[in-house]
Amino acid sequence: MKRVVILALVLGMPACGGGGSAPVGPGSPPPPPTPTPTATPNAYAAACGSPLPPSQYAYGYGIKVQLEPSKNKKILNGSPSIRNLEYCAAAGFENTLICNTRKEGTDQRVPCDHYFSGMSQENRPGPDWYQDFGYPGGPERLVKCGAPDTSCSLKPEDQYLLDIHEVGRYVACAGTGGAGAGTCGDCIILTMNQSTGSLGGLCKHS
Repeated sequence: MKRVVILALVLGMPACGGGGSAPVGPGSPPPPPTPTPTATPNAYAAACGSPLPPSQYAYGYGIKVQLEPSKNKKILNGSPSIRNLEYCAAAGFENTLICNTRKEGTDQRVPCDHYFSGMSQENRPGPDWYQDFGYPGGPERLVKCGAPDTSCSLKPEDQYLLDIHEVGRYVACAGTGGAGAGTCGDCIILTMNQSTGSLGGLCKHS
């Protein structure tokens, strides 16, 4: 009778301290691999077509004064820029080193601009706009347009347009997920007086 009790105790010993889980041996299947996140495709690629604005040649934004509705208000327009002769030629700009994504008025222009720009902080396709509170003379200090004390505000109907009410330096930067991510362009306004001629010279660039 003693031997039966001792044998039962010996057989029960491997279960002690094992936590109830079976050891993983050489024949056990490996744990499933952690899935690698896939990049979200740019929603405007198909509508933009070929060639797509290449990220390696992204050249920020060319900004101009679009309109002067009044003495103390100007409207800036930021357009994505590509710096590459081959791309510009394929997009319809012969012998041009720096060009827009497509020619104005073509069906591809808007989706190509969106493909370049990605999504702004307002969750709309287009650039993020800033006012440089370090200009002139100090280090760059960009403050989001529309924030308190800024003299710039976004146009609700178009993320590429910006209302400004004071002289200064204004900056447009590509949003997230676009080919131009990490690139910016600027416009320096030296006077709020209305132009008597072309608006082309009102926007200086640093």
